[in-house]
Amino acid sequence: MSDFISEAGKKIKEMAGTVDNMTKFTKKSKLEAAYVENDKFADSNLHEGYFCYNCIYWIAAGGGRCMIVSEDGPDEQGKMSGVIAPHGCCLGYHPNYDKLHDTRAPGEGIAQDTEKNREKITTADVV
Repeated sequence: MSDFISEAGKKIKEMAGTVDNMTKFTKKSKLEAAYVENDKFADSNLHEGYFCYNCIYWIAAGGGRCMIVSEDGPDEQGKMSGVIAPHGCCLGYHPNYDKLHDTRAPGEGIAQDTEKNREKITTADVV
C-alpha cells in the first residue's frame, strides 16, 4: 500500500511540474502566429481541414484556448474574439490525427491512405 501512495505522490509532483512549466511558456500573439478566424467556417465540418479543432495545441476545456497562441488581441483580420475558435487556424497548426477523418463517400475523390498522411514531409522531400 505504501508503494501505491509513493507512486501516486510522484505522479502528482510530475503533473504539478508540467502545469508549472506550461504556465511559464510565453505564448505568441494572434498576429505573430498569423491566426485567422473566419466566421464563414463556423458551421463547417471541423473534422476536415486545417482548423484549430484538429490541432494538437487546441484545448476545448474552459472555452477555446491554445497552448502556443494567446487568445487575447486581434487576429489577422482585426477581429477580437477573446478565444481561439475551433474554426480558426494559424501557422503553428500541427494536425491531431485522432480528430481528423475523411467523410467522403467511397469512390468519391482520391483514395486516401491515412497511414501515409501521418508521414512527415519536409522541403528536402519535395523535388
